[in-house]
Amino acid sequence: MKSEASKVNGGSHPEGSVLIRFWERVDLEDVRRITWETWLATYAAFIPEGDLRRYLDKQYTVQALGDLMASEYFRGLLAVEQESVLGYAKVQFHPDEQRCYLSSLYVIPAAQGKGVGKRLLERAELIAREFGVHEIWLGVMVQNTQALEWYTRLGFAFVREEPFTMGNTTVQHRIGYRPIHPDEFLS
Repeated sequence: MKSEASKVNGGSHPEGSVLIRFWERVDLEDVRRITWETWLATYAAFIPEGDLRRYLDKQYTVQALGDLMASEYFRGLLAVEQESVLGYAKVQFHPDEQRCYLSSLYVIPAAQGKGVGKRLLERAELIAREFGVHEIWLGVMVQNTQALEWYTRLGFAFVREEPFTMGNTTVQHRIGYRPIHPDEFLS
């Protein structure tokens, strides 16, 4: 059986399958591109494009993403199939709370429904366990009903709402968590 660390790094992957690996600095433009593509597809119906762009250009610069990578409490995951980047996840441990957050999980629209998001979530949960926690937390915009339904089907319980601001637009965010069960990763 492979160690959890080798599974997080992607392990073996047959031709044509999705590899989940850690971010490298050369991936940061792809992270920005995926962010923008998924935001337009998901959030543009309720957040003006200008607000999305301002938030992207403030929070998702190559410099800001590189600074995140330098933190001992951050892990960036990338889903790659052959030469195509399909999605990513950001995992952040907050030692003051003893919680691990899946602060982002984005899959390009063309790759949604193919198990990529679930693979990213599974790897994120392995990382959370490495930080010594037994649940993973996240926030989802209330208007993002497709994601809320997906996370609920996967066992997330949403326990509160908080405002979240992108540019000049504030939306409600549902905050939830899911217990991590180590036996889910034994396959």
